[in-house]
Amino acid sequence: MVLLKIKMLLLAAFISVSLAYSFADACTGLAFSVRDAGSSRYAVQARTMEFGADVTGWRLISVPKGYPYKACKMNTCGDGITGLQWTAKYQHVGMSPARPGLPVLDEVADGINEKGLSCGGFYHMGYEEYHNKPEGGRTIANTDFVSWVLSNFATVREVREALEKRTVDVAQFTLKYKGKLLCNKETCPQLHYLVTDESGASIVIEFKGGKAKIFDSVGVITNNPTYDWHITNMKNYIGLQSLSRENAVFNGKSYDKMGNGTGAVGLPGDFTAPSRFVRAMFFLSTAIPTAKTGPDEAIERAFRILNQFDIPEGSIIANSPTGKGQIQDSTAWTSLSDLKRKRYYFHTQTSRAVRMIELDKQPKQALSFQELPAHEMIIDISEKFTPVSKSN
Repeated sequence: MVLLKIKMLLLAAFISVSLAYSFADACTGLAFSVRDAGSSRYAVQARTMEFGADVTGWRLISVPKGYPYKACKMNTCGDGITGLQWTAKYQHVGMSPARPGLPVLDEVADGINEKGLSCGGFYHMGYEEYHNKPEGGRTIANTDFVSWVLSNFATVREVREALEKRTVDVAQFTLKYKGKLLCNKETCPQLHYLVTDESGASIVIEFKGGKAKIFDSVGVITNNPTYDWHITNMKNYIGLQSLSRENAVFNGKSYDKMGNGTGAVGLPGDFTAPSRFVRAMFFLSTAIPTAKTGPDEAIERAFRILNQFDIPEGSIIANSPTGKGQIQDSTAWTSLSDLKRKRYYFHTQTSRAVRMIELDKQPKQALSFQELPAHEMIIDISEKFTPVSKSN
């Protein structure tokens, strides 16, 4: 009975993971570097996470060096496929799907490791082609990918080489219970990934025909369609600029601007992935100076940029891919990895204060976790005023 209860809890946890990823279809990510006054380079990877608020929760986990991993738990890579087993070379911290009362999962959707490598998964439904005949003993599910990267590699180059050598087979996450397929490739999660290291090297990884297709990152990632399409689409927006245009002449008559911001006329403002990609590229290129900005100012600016992509509840409603009911996207949390100082920052939908985790202060022996902060959106400062003395 105890074993059955554990299996049921694990199944519920995996369903939570599947749904969490399946509805995370409006995420926006950034990767960039800045220098301080002493010319030291600081690389940053940051992102938002969107999903249906009724699908799952999240918690922070810290995974120690030496932690034993096993991929493809409960046949999530397909019937009879044995998952890859490995021991974590590097400690890492990140966001993990959660449900109250269920076991703490050892996988993350986004995080940073002790070597200054960051990896995050972004929804990419309908565009990923994972290995259709994965080999037992060397296979990981696409939902294992971020944890595999963070626990095994120190640099983007190492990740690239491992994928080019095909050291693992990446399989489509699937889920069965009592012989019934609970989700298929139309509803199970599909992801592409952003990876950045301390040097500022950054790549986007997609899968075609079971093989990794690796792109040099241009600093932004969103969702569908493929990464090269987004890069080409930027050619439609070459007129965008931060400098306001003072006037324009039409049919011999001059028209003056009505206010500032005219350089960005035509900047798309909707929540579709192509529009968010263009908007993020515009803000990244205009609001993050690369010369002597310094890491703290860059982090502040990055959070302000990503605030532009917050999705309020009720503004995106879609039919559930399961065919049952509807889901509402909203921004659950926003995170940022400082890859030089090995810090992970975040704020949530219900707590806008930015919190920070230093990796070298985490437990070294055991898988650890902490829940995200409770609701603290409004802080009452009514009684914080200081009277001014009459002499002033």
